[in-house]
Amino acid sequence: MHWIEDYEPKTTREEEDKDHLLRLNERLIAVDRKAPYHYTTSSLVIDPEKNSLLMIYHKIYRSWSWPGGHVEGGEDLFYSALRELYEETKIRNVRPLSESPIGMELMPVSAHERKGEFVDSHFHINFCFGFWGDDRDTLLDPDENRMWVPLEELDAFVTEEHMLPVYRELIRRMRDWDKK
Repeated sequence: MHWIEDYEPKTTREEEDKDHLLRLNERLIAVDRKAPYHYTTSSLVIDPEKNSLLMIYHKIYRSWSWPGGHVEGGEDLFYSALRELYEETKIRNVRPLSESPIGMELMPVSAHERKGEFVDSHFHINFCFGFWGDDRDTLLDPDENRMWVPLEELDAFVTEEHMLPVYRELIRRMRDWDKK
């Protein structure tokens, strides 16, 4: 719960999500994937010219998405985001904006099948971290689904309509980061 308590909301939506989560019984929230609310991290990686975004193809949702995944026991949030980013993209050179998250999203996940097993509906408490990455970095193995997506073409790659406003807001935060 301390991750939620420590997060400083940047929008009304984040404030509402934080308030909601802090009102829940703590036993409902865990790193364990069996908990109805569990922690995930994601990474928004933008090239230094702020023209493209590193994305992976998410087979369950059939959409291009940010790299990310579940927090493992004993990890801190920043390390989890960095580990997932490397595991999913193999990017070699990134520079974090900060070791603090740039966003927190409470995300419903519908029931689905994963690796042949049924996964009940649940919520991800996702903490997103911002990184600058080199779009010339060698990421692609011939059979992998990861690529740099031009920001002006985001709508053509992201089929999850509800994620577009999330991505746009976080992209705006990163673009404005230098103005702080």
